[in-house]
Order: sequence, then C-alpha cells, then structure tokens
Amino acid sequence: MRMRKKPSLLSMTGVALALLASPSLAQQPTSTAPAAETENDALTDKVRELFDEGVKAANASKWSDAHVSFLAAWRLKEHYQIASNLGVAELKLGKYREAAEHLTWYLREAPASKVEQRRRAEQSLKEALAKVAQVTVEVEPAGADVTVDGAAVGKAPLRMPVFLNPGEHEVGARLDGHVPEKRGVTAKAGATATVSLRLVAQAAAPAEQAGNGQIAPRMPANPGDTSGPSKPLLYTGIALTGVAAGLGAVFGIVSLNKESQAEDLHVVLENKDGPSACANGQNAAQCGELWSARKDAWTYTKAAWGCFGGAAAIGAATLIYYWTAPRQASGVTRAQVIPHLGPTGSGIVITGAW
Repeated sequence: MRMRKKPSLLSMTGVALALLASPSLAQQPTSTAPAAETENDALTDKVRELFDEGVKAANASKWSDAHVSFLAAWRLKEHYQIASNLGVAELKLGKYREAAEHLTWYLREAPASKVEQRRRAEQSLKEALAKVAQVTVEVEPAGADVTVDGAAVGKAPLRMPVFLNPGEHEVGARLDGHVPEKRGVTAKAGATATVSLRLVAQAAAPAEQAGNGQIAPRMPANPGDTSGPSKPLLYTGIALTGVAAGLGAVFGIVSLNKESQAEDLHVVLENKDGPSACANGQNAAQCGELWSARKDAWTYTKAAWGCFGGAAAIGAATLIYYWTAPRQASGVTRAQVIPHLGPTGSGIVITGAW
C-alpha cells in the first residue's frame, strides 16, 4: 500500500476521461480539451503512453491487459487519474483489496469538482468494500512503521484504512528504541474494525554502582564460553574440501574418457597396420590424435590426483583446527593433535582429556 500524497497534483483541474466508468465510458483525453492537456502535460511521456494503452484495453474489455498498463503507469506516477482506472480494472479482475486501496486513494486526491467521477468511484468502492475488511490502525507514538503480515504499509498515523482479504492476518508496528507489538486480526468481508497499538520504550540496561562511585552497566553473571573453533572457518574448510574432491572426481572422469578414446584409436590403428602403424610417419593424423588423447588423459589424471590431494590436506587441516581450537569452558574436550612422520610411516597423534 502506498500512502504518499502528491500535493502538486491536487491543483490540476479537469480531465477529459470518464473515470471509474464501464469500458465504453473510459475515454482517452482529446487534443481539443485544454484542461486535459494541462493534466497530461504533468505526466511523463512514458506514463501517458502506458495510460493510453490501459484505456484502449479497458474499452476492449481486456481487463488483464488494462491492469498491467495502469499498474505500470501508477508505479511511475501516483496520480488520481491513474488510481481510478487502476481501481476499476482491479475490481473487474476480482482484486478487491487492491481496488479498495486505489479507489480510496482516488476519492482522497481527486478534486471535488469531479462530481460525476467521484460518484462512480464511490459506487465502485462500495462494491469492493463488500468483499474485504476495512481496518483502521491506530499507533502510538507517531512515526512507527506499520506492518501487515510482516510487510510494511506505511508510517503512523496512516492516512487511509488498511484493507484485508477475508481470513487471519497480523497487524504490527515497530519503532527504534521501542518494543515491537503485534495483533492478530480475523478479517471478515464487509466488516470494519479498529486495531490500536501502543509501543513501549525499551527499558535501559540494568546498572550497578561501580567501585569508583560511577554507574556501570551490569554485566551478565555468566557471559558463556565464547572460545572454541570458529564456525565460519570450519564451514569454509568443509566447503573447500568438498569442492576439491568434486573437481578431482570430474578430472578423473575426463581422464578415463580420454584414455578410452586413445585405446579405441590404438585398436583401430593396430588392426589396420599392425604394431608399427605409427612408424615411419604412417597414419600421421590418427597417430597424432592418439598421442594427443594419451597426453590429455595423463594431464587430467595429474589434475585429479592434485585435487584429491588438496581435498585431503584441507580436510586434515580443518580436522586439526577443530580439535586444537582453545576451549575454556569446563567439561569441554581438550585435545592436542601432533603430526607424526617417520621412516616406517606417517600419521597423527591425538593426546588430551575427555
């Protein structure tokens, strides 16, 4: 819901459009109406183009297309002339909540001189209100953000009611330095309701007298153990291990494919000219392809083993970090991991208490 008002547009007078009428009554502005030219001049060329497209679609009863054009124009320029036509299109499409919002906006912004257009708007709004609930939201203090089902709808005080489709909803308010508040609302078609929210300022942190006579903030009795391994580092190590292992698998598969390709070429050449098929420059093209395939296979094999080795190294480093990260809380495992390299083998030695 958009709550901003456009004061500069209220001074415009006269529009050569039958607002909020049936498709046959929604007419485009004509060049012979100076008042219409004045209002259209206030709209950008793009907005006017979109608006005209919407009017043409509405006259052809293509309400879905009309809604798309009017909504695009509205997002570029919030003007009561667009709001009225957008509301009618939404009413025709069964979008009653949106229709109520835009028709209410129109009646608030349109000049009082537009007697016939306002009368039609009131009739259409009455039809939309029969399908939705109308909720007045009162919030203290002013300036709080008002939300409906978690989505912001404006700042208090709201200038228009909140329209809700039938069903369960949650109306809330939040403001820096205050405790947020929410209220559940059961919306019924055609009903009206009022929701009052009063935000309470958050209490200052408890304080105690310090030894030097100054007031010091009270610290938690037990702030908890903040030691131990860093989760972001652990997650990064695990992720890198997985990526390296995955790349190793991919390179391994490519290597096998290249080796299979080389073996197939070798069999073809051997069946054709025997073991010396590549001697003395024979079958140069096929032999070159064979050697290239074997070279690629060896290259991808080395890449695969390199990735697997990297995955093993990163995984081992992550595990060592996990076990050796300092822990201060009582009852927490304390361990030390010592790499061991010797003439008979290698490994790690883990010492500590559990």
